[in-house]
Amino acid sequence: MRKSDLIHGVEQLVGALTESALELPLVEVARLGYRREPVPGELLTRLLSALRDYGLRAHRFTRPARMLAEELQLSALEHADTWSLLIAAENRAQEAFAFAERVRFATQHLPRVSGLLAQEGVPALDALRRGETASGNALLTVQVIEAPRRWSTPARLATLLDGVDQLYGGCATLQGMDPGGLSVVGCDAGTDKTFELMGAAPVIDALRDVILAMWDRVVFYRELAAAQRYRQAAESLPVLARVREAQAEGRVSPEEAELLRRRFVEGAGKFLVSGATIPELQERAYANPRTLMAPAPKLLSPAAG
Repeated sequence: MRKSDLIHGVEQLVGALTESALELPLVEVARLGYRREPVPGELLTRLLSALRDYGLRAHRFTRPARMLAEELQLSALEHADTWSLLIAAENRAQEAFAFAERVRFATQHLPRVSGLLAQEGVPALDALRRGETASGNALLTVQVIEAPRRWSTPARLATLLDGVDQLYGGCATLQGMDPGGLSVVGCDAGTDKTFELMGAAPVIDALRDVILAMWDRVVFYRELAAAQRYRQAAESLPVLARVREAQAEGRVSPEEAELLRRRFVEGAGKFLVSGATIPELQERAYANPRTLMAPAPKLLSPAAG
């Protein structure tokens, strides 16, 4: 599990517990249970409302948030049989108190652990991660797909980063901007690896569009063998038409246009063969990026025993 996924999972779980206001009615039910007093209607309504709200939020949990809830033994709060246990069981005081303690632990301590994992201290980068672009820069997140029990070779990561750099340089040149303005500002690893790349916001937007266009063509040519599919996708990118337009308008010479064309085709080919995605691809549910964007086997280490 990548660090960023775990941090997001903590935010989801803590947010669901806090926004549903679940701890207080659990504590009140526990106190009444120890005194062997029935749960009054008003408290019962608040408890069931909090449990319902938590269940609705938990239904949208990502896998990391789901795993955290299970590890902290909070998943049972989503089930109706637990609700009955908290209301009418003989040991309802003990059960309600145990759940209240778990909720308190999660809301008080998980954010602190998440804060230790987060990369803080560089205000400009923190602002970019929140989606702010006042600095004129933006971030692109690239995820390297790892196969089970096989890891990336240095050549794979070098191929990927070189391909992204070539594509960024081509997009920047078409916009009359610095082609060497891309930086690697973050790296995260889990089952997959993730790189954060920073560059000029207009160029990052154009680069993201090129990658999405690559994906559309990979899907279109999905019946072809991988090598042929990647070649067809790279050679049919819409950005190549923009290169021809720039040449026709005299903004670039024929020689510069040919160099740009090669840059885009080579960069796209390297990106594709290295087996990578961006988060925006996950939103296009008509095909699985992990399958169609798988890396070339030669760029993976031998299978681990």
